Amino acid sequence: MRRAAFKAFRTTLQCTVRGLRVSRRGSFLQTAYHQPGARYLSSSSSSAYASASSRAAVPTPTPTPRPEHVLGEPLRSSMYIRRASVALASVLVGYGAWMTYSGDNSHSSLISRAYSTSKSSTSDAAVPTRSVLVIGQDELHTGTIVGDGPISKSTDDNGRKVLEMLTPEQATQRLRKNEQSYFVNRGQGVVRYDLVQLPSNDPIEDDHAEKIVEIGNGGSDWMFWGVFDGHSGWTTSAKLRQTLISFVARELNSTYKAASDLTPTQDAVEAAIKTGFTRLDDEIVHQSVQKVLQSNNKIVGAEMLAPALSGSCALLSFYDSKSKLLRVACTGDSRAVLGRRSESGKWTATALSVDQTGGNPDEAARLRKQHPGEEHVVRNGRVLGGLEPTRAFGDASYKWTREISEKLRAQFFGRSVSPLLKTPPYVTAEPVVTTTKIEPELGDFVVMATDGLWEMLTTEEVVGLVGKWIESQASTLLGSRKGGLPVETRGSSGDADGQKTPIRLRQWGVSPDNMDRFVVEDKNVATHLIRNALGGKNQEQVSALLTLPSPYSRRYRDDLTVQVIFFGYGDKTGEVVVNEEATADAKPASIKAKLQGLDHEGVLRPPTWIMVVFDNHEFLTEEEKRLKEDRNRLKYWKKWGPYVSERQWATVREDYSEDGDAWSHFPHDHARSRAYRWGEDGIAGVCDSHGLQNISFAFWNEKDPFLKERLFGLSNPQGNHGESIKEAHFHLDNTPHSYMKYLYKYPQKPFPYKDLLDENARRTKEDTEYQILDTGVFEEDRYWDIFIETAKEDDNPDEMLFRVTAWNRGPDPAPLHIVPHVWFRNTWAWGREAADKKPSIEAYGENLVKSKHPTLGDRYVLLSPSPGTGPSGEDVQPEIMFTENDTNYKLLYDGKNEQPYVKDAFHRRIVDGDKKAVNPAQTGTKFAAQFAFNEAGGVAPGECAVVRFRFSKRDDPYLDEEEFDDLIEKKREEADDFYYRISPLPMPDDLRNIQRQAFAGMMWCKQHYLFIWDEWANGDPSQPPPPPGRKGIRNSAWKHLHCDDILSMPDSWEYPFFAAWDTSFHCITLAMIDPEFAKKQLDLFTREWYCHPNGQLPAYEWNFSDVNPPVHAWATFRVFKIERKLYGRQDLDFLERVFQKLLMNFTWWVNRKDVDGKNVFEGGFLGLDNIGLFNRSEPLPTGGTLEQADSTGWMAFYCLNMLNIALELAKHRRIYEDIATKFFEHFILISDAMTFRMGQKDEKSLWNDQDGFYYDAISWGGPWIQQLPVRSLVGLIPLYATLTLEPELMNKLPTFKKRVEWFIANRADTAERTMHSIRKRGKGNRILLSLVSKDRLIKILERMLDEDEFFSDHGIRSLSKYHKEHPYSMEVNGQTFRVGYVPGDSDSGLFGGNSNWRGPIWLCVNFLLVESLQRFYLFFGQELKVECPVGSGDLMHLGHVSEEIQHRLQHLFARGDDGRRSINAGNDTLDFDPNWRDYLWFYEFFDGDTGRGLGATHQCGWTGLIARMIHDTGVTCRLPQTPRTPSAGMAHYFDDIFHRHDGGMQTPKSPISPRLRRTSTSRSISARSDFGGTDFTGDEDEEDDEVLTRRGSTDLVALANPERLRERQQADNHLHTYISQQLERVRLEQDDMGPVEGDEFEATP
Repeated sequence: MRRAAFKAFRTTLQCTVRGLRVSRRGSFLQTAYHQPGARYLSSSSSSAYASASSRAAVPTPTPTPRPEHVLGEPLRSSMYIRRASVALASVLVGYGAWMTYSGDNSHSSLISRAYSTSKSSTSDAAVPTRSVLVIGQDELHTGTIVGDGPISKSTDDNGRKVLEMLTPEQATQRLRKNEQSYFVNRGQGVVRYDLVQLPSNDPIEDDHAEKIVEIGNGGSDWMFWGVFDGHSGWTTSAKLRQTLISFVARELNSTYKAASDLTPTQDAVEAAIKTGFTRLDDEIVHQSVQKVLQSNNKIVGAEMLAPALSGSCALLSFYDSKSKLLRVACTGDSRAVLGRRSESGKWTATALSVDQTGGNPDEAARLRKQHPGEEHVVRNGRVLGGLEPTRAFGDASYKWTREISEKLRAQFFGRSVSPLLKTPPYVTAEPVVTTTKIEPELGDFVVMATDGLWEMLTTEEVVGLVGKWIESQASTLLGSRKGGLPVETRGSSGDADGQKTPIRLRQWGVSPDNMDRFVVEDKNVATHLIRNALGGKNQEQVSALLTLPSPYSRRYRDDLTVQVIFFGYGDKTGEVVVNEEATADAKPASIKAKLQGLDHEGVLRPPTWIMVVFDNHEFLTEEEKRLKEDRNRLKYWKKWGPYVSERQWATVREDYSEDGDAWSHFPHDHARSRAYRWGEDGIAGVCDSHGLQNISFAFWNEKDPFLKERLFGLSNPQGNHGESIKEAHFHLDNTPHSYMKYLYKYPQKPFPYKDLLDENARRTKEDTEYQILDTGVFEEDRYWDIFIETAKEDDNPDEMLFRVTAWNRGPDPAPLHIVPHVWFRNTWAWGREAADKKPSIEAYGENLVKSKHPTLGDRYVLLSPSPGTGPSGEDVQPEIMFTENDTNYKLLYDGKNEQPYVKDAFHRRIVDGDKKAVNPAQTGTKFAAQFAFNEAGGVAPGECAVVRFRFSKRDDPYLDEEEFDDLIEKKREEADDFYYRISPLPMPDDLRNIQRQAFAGMMWCKQHYLFIWDEWANGDPSQPPPPPGRKGIRNSAWKHLHCDDILSMPDSWEYPFFAAWDTSFHCITLAMIDPEFAKKQLDLFTREWYCHPNGQLPAYEWNFSDVNPPVHAWATFRVFKIERKLYGRQDLDFLERVFQKLLMNFTWWVNRKDVDGKNVFEGGFLGLDNIGLFNRSEPLPTGGTLEQADSTGWMAFYCLNMLNIALELAKHRRIYEDIATKFFEHFILISDAMTFRMGQKDEKSLWNDQDGFYYDAISWGGPWIQQLPVRSLVGLIPLYATLTLEPELMNKLPTFKKRVEWFIANRADTAERTMHSIRKRGKGNRILLSLVSKDRLIKILERMLDEDEFFSDHGIRSLSKYHKEHPYSMEVNGQTFRVGYVPGDSDSGLFGGNSNWRGPIWLCVNFLLVESLQRFYLFFGQELKVECPVGSGDLMHLGHVSEEIQHRLQHLFARGDDGRRSINAGNDTLDFDPNWRDYLWFYEFFDGDTGRGLGATHQCGWTGLIARMIHDTGVTCRLPQTPRTPSAGMAHYFDDIFHRHDGGMQTPKSPISPRLRRTSTSRSISARSDFGGTDFTGDEDEEDDEVLTRRGSTDLVALANPERLRERQQADNHLHTYISQQLERVRLEQDDMGPVEGDEFEATP
């Protein structure tokens, strides 16, 4: 595309000078135009060159008189590439310092100097001569210079530029520089395509894109090719390359899915393509300008408006291999032509597009019809006399209203608005679409090219040239035929039919009838076309045109982009491979980056392996590649993972007691000796996805009475606040799951088992828990930091490396035994498995063990001797021991063991010294290797012991420790890269560390869960039958349960079982890391082996029938949206599948929890254990029923989320519009019932207008109702039920829109009471559905944001602090029931007493409140501001309120300026000790006043939501205890961030603190690297470049693979751009939304 003018006032230029016709296309509105009848005459002739001695003149031809022409008519002329004198003088051979080729004579590294020889008239000696190109203002000359000196003058005496001309070889090299060719071995009707680009502008303004999308399971392909002809710059065409195919594909996907048999009509497909084009143009032109006007920043404006201000034509082909239909969409004047062999054997040319320009009569007529009375709407073949294409992307000055243009001129740019601009838009991006049946068996081909090619060749010539090339290849690709240019001519293809004629032939003086001018020299047919377009056999002309640099080249040729697609049936390997002989510098590996479109999931979308996308650039980290392979079932990377529970004892599954007391039936003391029936446990355990083979670690300090094989904690009856772990361990890192890291702090003193039991038993509910740090066992640092790392090999998920590094933190030497375990879960003792299926483990060689399993096959454990830690320096050899994983009946029950080797053998062998405990035959089902580090008292202070082993399918007898450690280091670096790219924005290192450990905890809480109700309830054939009354204790209605899956657990020790509503929150964070796993979790609970036949979802194993809040629909939609936003994938199948199952669950809720059908719901405890006055899961002591504000709020929330999903699905399948209508109306009825139970305005309900709050109420039927005025989370939950409807979406769904309007008109009473906002549109013309009106919202927020009520320094409390001084009580039948503010642990035993909802902060409900406020903000915008906190005088809109809450929640974990973390409750060790301060526990809930961590310590499930909050708002989070910075004061903060971010950064820096790395090859870990354990000394701010390295600049893969390094560097540049844009967005708050984006929550158009 010819570059458009940048000046505001410019006339269209068409002139002929010495036979050179110059025509420039403008992009901005023209304010002046030529008068009719203007004449353009040739300029003066060129002057002669003279020699230095004679200065002889060269005659100049007399100009030929020119006839008169009106503007726009092609001028016939000839191009004179004139020959200058052979004897050019030394004015061109250099001596002067200013000359062009002075110095080292380095004209270009790409062009070598070529010589020819000729005879001098005065000497017989050969004299080298060279060709030169002399560029005048309007003419070219070629000439010859004599001698081998450099050309030193850049211009001659007449100011003409002088260049050494390319030789034919150099011209060919330049011509082929950008050529590409691919064999498409898909068997889907396309066998090959070639493409090439030749720039004229610098940079080139053309662009192109190609994508192949596999549909279903490979049944057919969708193939896309696009060429984009930019003008006025390259930004618009680049935008099209990045996004146009995706926009069109998304619309096509919706259209095909909505059609019966997935076969839409021709009109529907064409409409989908048009919609994709226009939606993208709307984003480029209109959405961008709105954001820019809000930002009021010139830098941001210039960047965001660049694609709008420039422009681009687009030509896109879409081939459906199933129907064999090719659709060609044309916007502008690029052109596509079909070549097909006729019966005569020649090729016929069929135009598949028509040039959409002002010279096309149809287009001119269309514009005049759309803009009646505007005589200059098409002037001189151009829109408003300026722009030649009538259809184009961008070109916003022809599309914006005058008001928008004036605003931009006033705020940003000084460009005047044309007086001709009256009724825009004048230009559209809507394409003209043609449909053609392709016949691959006939060898059809299609040529697509930007207009630069068609200025040089006709469509028949192009088709004939391809035919001639085919015949010359001597290939069987499409057959062959001998003869001339094999094409049938059909007469002129000139301007009459809208196609432009090859004007360059006239400009160059080339006769179009000269068919002998063509040549075949290239293997790439696209290159072949351009060569012949430039001159073919006329090598001098080709060389001259290729020698011309920009901008001179623009006078004679345009940018050129050509694609040729060959149809046919060839090999069917499923691959797309590089055709190396037709590709410049072919690199076969690069095809993966080139073609990223094979979708293996049957859903049309961007490629399924697109991972985190920045700046519209896709780059896969090594971990993302593995996730892609796992998702596509190429490699099973998740087969082995951290799936071993940290506690299997005292679980309901292992409970076979008559009274259901799981805690007493299987206590901790039994776990050493008793085989589990349903799972296993261990420390840092890894197992397969069915828990069959397990690997974990045990330790002994020579002082403990027990081998430490599992973590210790108190059962529910033993703890003063219920069950509680009493250990110090941390989940440090985990990807899914190539690298895992775990830290266990093991005391060197005797473990305080008895002290922990006795002291906690002594304490009451009013006391705090007695934790292991309180016992003094870690005093004087007498403990071990044991880091356990697991890594998988690069290309083999079955090859795992394990390394244990134990650092002695104490002041004295200390002994340590490290004992890795490998064993099989007992599947043989229950009478359900044949004897020959029993697995085994046996010694297989020196330090080599072999395991056999009928399902898993053979595997090997190779142990490496450990470096010695004693004075002898001798290696520590492992002692290998074997036993069976069977119960020790003799010890536990005084029974008889069937064989002597039982589960507790290793404890007895190591601790008791009983050598007979293990099997001397060295075989069994359980294996251990004891590494004893006890020489000379043990490991010295500050030193470490190291154990390495490999778990493998290979029986390799040798383990290379150097390679072993390098691989683990590499995997750690890859984990850094993976997590950094999920959250790349600059934030404090402390927050990044918190987020990383939260992610790690989520991964470590994935566990294998096995539970089959029939086998559990009825017992096993070989075991005594369970007690008769056992079946009736719990879960008797869940006979269908059959669970054998990897599930996300709420806590790795305290809650080693799933909880349905917890899982929903887990999936929000999991979707950021691994959307596939998150979706599977949500899907599982709706499947028939989990979900009850009546539709109820299982709660948790203590009582599957308990009722959890209905958050499953919310999580489903959020995961769908997160995956689409973060990863560019849209899994509609997942959304639809879960939605269909949730319809049953919704019906269950309506039928079971709304007994009277009045839309006011009960529900029981709903996860909020002790929040109410009474136990809400039991009958009320007062009689009547409890109408719950939270239950009703939850159901309204459920309604709206189902509505949201239905609307999203309705965009693709219109049948869901009816379902959306059902949920809309149901929500309105629930909303009405929250206030008007019987429809009478004076009755009591759940809303208390005087208090401005919702309360639970006791109903005795009819009007008899009594509110329970407890200000708790129950009254805040109705805020969750809010949704904004986008007007564009409503317009797209006419049935739904019509029903909403009918409801408003015909149910006016209900609508008036509850839908005030349905009539009043909010920000962005949105519609709001909400349980609360604006007045109620403000009243509730006045309490919620009051620091004396709900608003804590660390988030929103679950109960108002008001009840500290004003507890609410009720006396019933002589018993007093009381609710008071209890900010810490529970002071009652209600629901086990291990959680508390009467004051503490819970992240899960805070997260939902944050999202609700963001939804409200989407509607109210800045119109609604509230005081936050109340009494501060600081007014915030609700977007900023949501951000403030998130910041306060982050302050729970973040280190304050005093160095303390609130969660640590002032513990100096946790806050300041360098070996503790950076490690965190993710507690279940938090003290409402202090933020102290409470409950479970590894509740990474919903507390892991902090990772998402850090991702969203961490970049703006201030330090704890720091007043909120006013907006005006943020500049310094952001300036500092920009300075640190932009200061020379070329690649992202590591999110992890620097790690010590020495080059020693010693086997001692302390001499190799820290492995998480090195204690830094000195100034931590100093960096020694020789020992401190950060990930990001290089990695091992990149160093070994230059292509990978190039990809990484390119991706880092895009990442840098993305970060800069996001920082600018935050700094300017350009859309006034803070972290709020509507696409995160709602169905959007």
